[in-house]
Amino acid sequence: MNLDGKLHIAPIVPEPKNVLDVATGTGVWAVEFAQENPGCAVVGTDLSPIQPSYAPPNVSFEIMDAEDEWTFTVKFDLVHLRAIVSCFKDTKAVFKSALESLAPGTGYMFVRDPLMPFKFFTPPPEGTALAEWNSCLVEASQKVGMPWNRSTNYAQWMREVGFVDVVEKREAAGLSPWMKGKRNKETSLLLQENICNGIEGMSMALFTRVLGWSKERLLEFLERVKNDLRNVDLHVFSEGLMVYGRRPYPDEEPCGPSS
Repeated sequence: MNLDGKLHIAPIVPEPKNVLDVATGTGVWAVEFAQENPGCAVVGTDLSPIQPSYAPPNVSFEIMDAEDEWTFTVKFDLVHLRAIVSCFKDTKAVFKSALESLAPGTGYMFVRDPLMPFKFFTPPPEGTALAEWNSCLVEASQKVGMPWNRSTNYAQWMREVGFVDVVEKREAAGLSPWMKGKRNKETSLLLQENICNGIEGMSMALFTRVLGWSKERLLEFLERVKNDLRNVDLHVFSEGLMVYGRRPYPDEEPCGPSS
């Protein structure tokens, strides 16, 4: 799942001056964007200070909860959000804050998220651990009011808060190299590695605190899930969503084209 080397697909101004990366995490996207655009001031925000101590001079990181009031003194040409499906209690309100922080008429928000849970191209055998993990993840995330399958609502929420020219695109990649084509196989192996490395962190709180599993039970279960992820006979894939929209001019009707 890649964009042919691009960091986003929103049609922003050619020489952006201010860009915001919400829930920046390790700050990789913010740093890469700053390197590609040395004349742009890039701000990355997150709840945790896990960003690198060294970054290009046009990058800064701030500790911030995106669900609190936004107090930026500049308007952004781009607000970027990625992998936020489990981040916010009220994602639509965050989109509203992003809209109000964009440059009127030219500022875009770009969101990229997985469409959870993972999907099977052909039905999996009964008792497949990965299928059980899918169901448990959806159940637990719904119980805490932060459902991981809500990214399908993003485009509609963006229109409802006032974005125009909203465009939604889908992407997909296998989680093991079962798809034909060299590029598909290479992409699937990279994605598989990322998921296997991160699945414990994705699962621990939801399974132990919400579903009541013991840590030992979960870790044993996750080993079986990882084996399923590596099984080329299970035609499982991850579908992703990309959606972007523009803040309208003050006198512009909020009804731009969409797809």
